[in-house]
Amino acid sequence: MQRILVVDDEPMIRRGLLKLIKEYDDALEVCSSSNGHDALQLMLHFSPDIVLTDIRMPKMDGLELCKTISETKTNINVVIISGYDDFNYAKQCISYGVKEYLLKPLTEVELYPVLDKLCAQQKQASISLSVYEEWLKEAEEAIWALDDCRLAELVELFEAAYAGTGVHEDQYQRLVCDGLDILQKRLQVRGFTAALPRHALSEIKVWKTTEYFRSMIYEIAKQIAHYRGGNQKKLFDEAIQFIDLHIKEELSLEFIAEKVGLTPAYFSYYFKKMAKESFVQYRMRKRIELSKRLLEMPQYKIVDAGLEAGFSNYTYFHLSAYSNTKYFKINSLPTVSITS
Repeated sequence: MQRILVVDDEPMIRRGLLKLIKEYDDALEVCSSSNGHDALQLMLHFSPDIVLTDIRMPKMDGLELCKTISETKTNINVVIISGYDDFNYAKQCISYGVKEYLLKPLTEVELYPVLDKLCAQQKQASISLSVYEEWLKEAEEAIWALDDCRLAELVELFEAAYAGTGVHEDQYQRLVCDGLDILQKRLQVRGFTAALPRHALSEIKVWKTTEYFRSMIYEIAKQIAHYRGGNQKKLFDEAIQFIDLHIKEELSLEFIAEKVGLTPAYFSYYFKKMAKESFVQYRMRKRIELSKRLLEMPQYKIVDAGLEAGFSNYTYFHLSAYSNTKYFKINSLPTVSITS
């Protein structure tokens, strides 16, 4: 639910604006204040999406209020409602990120189109934030899995998604800064505890925001790749241990890769590099070895040994037995059958 704060020292004007806003959309949450100072106190609890404010007010005028809101870097849309058609006022307002400068007396003809535009922008910003949170999860997975191709796709998607959202540049910069810190914390939870660069808004100001974002994402990915590269032997040992313990079960390359946090393609490449045989070859060899051990036990028939070793759902094989105690071999055939 979107919230609007009306700030004006004239009670009649405040009441008139509140009435106009409620007639525009009764579902909007609206409150009011008589000056900028009280408005700031109210904002601590009310958290408005849109502020409609006069300029000349006691305690704190509208320009000072706009400046303070601008300095907080919040995604609040500010609209000035003034009785003065003053160019200097308008110029100052623009420097504080004010969205509109409307003149009194104000009617629905002037106000409603502005509310249409600002409410739509706020809705889009809310959707964008939700998409960003989902993006962070996917980026974390891609970085941890050393999936450079997927990461590149995600970076392109992020930049394209935010190119036309209408999100204010200051808000975009804070989003990037906070997002990078969240991403690092998530990676640290996974066990990566080395120091990564801190992200400050002052640093982003020096770059174009998208360039900074791209640079830092790839720097994080580079350090994670270095970290995980040094732990590849450990990952390989974990994979081997899991396969050996669960050799009787259905085991796919994709499943094991996910277990150790790598992409299937990278896991397949690295497994073959370390084991000197492919994952499928290793799995087959371990199942044959288990079958041989089982066939040395008198109580096992060939069909039982094959099923016990995990061959029950293996496609394209034929188990031929020369003895139920010492020796068997596997021949590839286009059909599945187990014979004894």
